[in-house]
Amino acid sequence: MVLEANKVFKDELGTVKGMKAKIYVDESAVPKYFKARPLPYALKDKVEMELERLEKEGQIQQVTVNAVSKLDNYPIPKTEDLYATLGGGQEYTKLDLNQAYQQIELDEDSKRYVTINTHKGLFRYNRLPYGVASSPGIFQRTLENVVQGISNVLVRVDDILITGKTREEHLNTLSEVLSRFKRIGIRLKKQKCVFMAEEVVYLGFKINKHGIYPV
Repeated sequence: MVLEANKVFKDELGTVKGMKAKIYVDESAVPKYFKARPLPYALKDKVEMELERLEKEGQIQQVTVNAVSKLDNYPIPKTEDLYATLGGGQEYTKLDLNQAYQQIELDEDSKRYVTINTHKGLFRYNRLPYGVASSPGIFQRTLENVVQGISNVLVRVDDILITGKTREEHLNTLSEVLSRFKRIGIRLKKQKCVFMAEEVVYLGFKINKHGIYPV
């Protein structure tokens, strides 16, 4: 099954097809400019390498100024509500998304609202960045839409857990999730995924067929 969905585990940045994130800004908001933070000399080369990587992958591009965004109020599920759906699970699969938020492109109008200031100048994001108030809500909505209609799948932003009352049910669910991820362009980090485990740690809790316990 994993081999069939091998493209999902390619070591590359995925791109969610058919949607672009939009950041809404209050019309009365005044753009703010912040000086680049002082950078220790010992970190300069590492920061420059990271900026070059992000620019090469198309995540950022060099530009000129910044602003203020509204909060996306899409509800993030409460941990206790998620666990209420785990009853009867025998084994657990935990999926880790490769650079989760960055798999969603920003629409053109939103790019001007996400600018970072560095010692090499100003750069703006082309993809949904961490640190923006609306990013978790946008990502939660996107992932819920992708797995909509599939039972035994828990999504809390970029933490995904799959289970089933039988191994066959679990495998069928996992197969459908991987198939949808492959179709829509989502990439997973294979070395951080856990498959068909009797016990996993998820959102600060240890989970097995006997129950859920704080770590």
